[in-house]
Amino acid sequence: MIKPNWDIFKVKFSENPQSNFEWFCYLLFCREFKKGTGIFRYKNQSAIENNPIKEGKEIIGWQAKFYGDSLSKTTCKTDVIGALEKAKRDYPGITKFVFYTNQEWGQNKGKEPQGKKDIEKKANDLGIEFIWNLPSYFESPFVSIDNEIISKHFFSLDKSIFDLIKSQQEHSENIFNEIQTIITFNNQSIKIDRGVYSEKIKNSPEKVLILSGVGGVGKTALIKDFYEEIKAKTPLYLFKATEFELRNISEFFTGYSFQDFLDGHKEETDKIIVIDSAEKLLDLRNTDPFKEFLSVLIKEKWKFIFTTRDNYLEDLNYQFFEIYKIAPLNINIQNLDITELSFLSITHSFVLPNDERLVDLIRNPFYLNEYLKFYKEGEQINYTEFKDKLWSKIIIKSKPTREQCFLKMAFQRATDGQFFIIPDCESGILDEFKKDGILGYESPHGYFITHDIYEEWALEKNIEVGFVKKTDIKTFFQSMGSSLPLRRALRKWVSEKLLLQSKEIKEFIEQAIKNKDIESFWKDEILVSVLLSDFSCVFFDFFKNELLAVPEKVVKYNNSSKVVQSITVDYKCEESLLHRIFFLLRIACKEVDMIFLNSWELKT
Repeated sequence: MIKPNWDIFKVKFSENPQSNFEWFCYLLFCREFKKGTGIFRYKNQSAIENNPIKEGKEIIGWQAKFYGDSLSKTTCKTDVIGALEKAKRDYPGITKFVFYTNQEWGQNKGKEPQGKKDIEKKANDLGIEFIWNLPSYFESPFVSIDNEIISKHFFSLDKSIFDLIKSQQEHSENIFNEIQTIITFNNQSIKIDRGVYSEKIKNSPEKVLILSGVGGVGKTALIKDFYEEIKAKTPLYLFKATEFELRNISEFFTGYSFQDFLDGHKEETDKIIVIDSAEKLLDLRNTDPFKEFLSVLIKEKWKFIFTTRDNYLEDLNYQFFEIYKIAPLNINIQNLDITELSFLSITHSFVLPNDERLVDLIRNPFYLNEYLKFYKEGEQINYTEFKDKLWSKIIIKSKPTREQCFLKMAFQRATDGQFFIIPDCESGILDEFKKDGILGYESPHGYFITHDIYEEWALEKNIEVGFVKKTDIKTFFQSMGSSLPLRRALRKWVSEKLLLQSKEIKEFIEQAIKNKDIESFWKDEILVSVLLSDFSCVFFDFFKNELLAVPEKVVKYNNSSKVVQSITVDYKCEESLLHRIFFLLRIACKEVDMIFLNSWELKT
């Protein structure tokens, strides 16, 4: 129960008490008349604060005035009579006028104040029922109990749920601000049409959606466009999956409880949570906080949108099927096809490269943006030169200290598993990265890397540096630790080496697989990266003899007599490279059968 304290109100909103009082009354008016999505208004609306609303046979308007003295000593009479006359003129059908104020009328020897009588007479003459919402209204159970959450924000100096909501909105905005939704080239704006995907999101009745696609395809950009379209009427919050590396859910909303967040949105009909880079949920050391977060919010009728890389789609679907008995709507976002890319090149006058591998790469919107950012007419560049150029132009910028700083940051983030990091780098370098849009900053938490691809570049570069400097294969793997982000980066690094048909990769894979001192999970990561690579044929050419070798026969003898005990031959299948590949194909190299998925009867 919150008792009104106008002194606290004036202190808290000293910069503009009238504007904040209007907002307070607007929230109460919407609650009273069940206008959960708000009421339309014009800038400098005539006579009343919003367009009149229709309630049964009544046409209702309202106004709010914050005064510093009793109404008898203010301009209240003039203000209200003028508002009534304008309201009748501009909204002829108006039948009821609600007036909110923080002050009361003063009595003169028990007599009704003349100003009050004059206002009510004017309203009666105009055929309008006049409703006074004075301080006693703000002390009523409707305000102090039923709408305690609202009252606490305006009558307490402590932080309120409104502050929590504002904080979460700012957090989402900070992440969205670093996401580009258009490509700029030669003073032209190139907007890739994703309307078909956006319509699926808007029209879907499912409570859980998964947007999948390769890194850089534009999953979060699509969410940003969707957010800009709905933010005025529907709350949407964006979180990175790595933010859920918690001991318990109470740590998630700093200074508030999970229940505070739920209470702040209990009146909302439509409300959305976006979990970006959801594949990193699989990296969490403790998954209980996220499971609680998801299950509670689904029960509270929140809609969830997950973004994930294609390779992890099956794992997410499995989690929903088996744990939550939910069949998510899967929306797969594709790179540009070659026809679309060619059309853009003709329309916006840029030449596609001759290197087919580079053409395939820039079908990805992220890399197309980078290609056009550094485009030079008449220049031809190949795949390797382009990747090296991006690292040099975006990360290094002729300053080796930038490279070293970014490599340390990426390794720290991957090892710690935290979204925010406090880098041990010069503040000037951090400011440069922030200005370049590579890092974002949020007080008091710290810095974050704005795009997964930048982080992947750095992790792959860390692996490359370690590979070049290695003294032996064992110390190479020991230097990387065992974090899942680095294991994923190794997969991509190996795949890239296969793509480039590097001569070193055969020896590296051979040493890693055959060395008994290497952890088995590293061997599996290498084999999975090979199997998922579009260039796995290179591996099979390299290891043709090892894969097709006849397994060793083991004949069992009687220990004492050296006589053959059994003629059964053990072919040691568990040690066969080919059989290990068969095993990994079954558990780590599967794709979702979308036709089968869509036939499921489970509903959210």
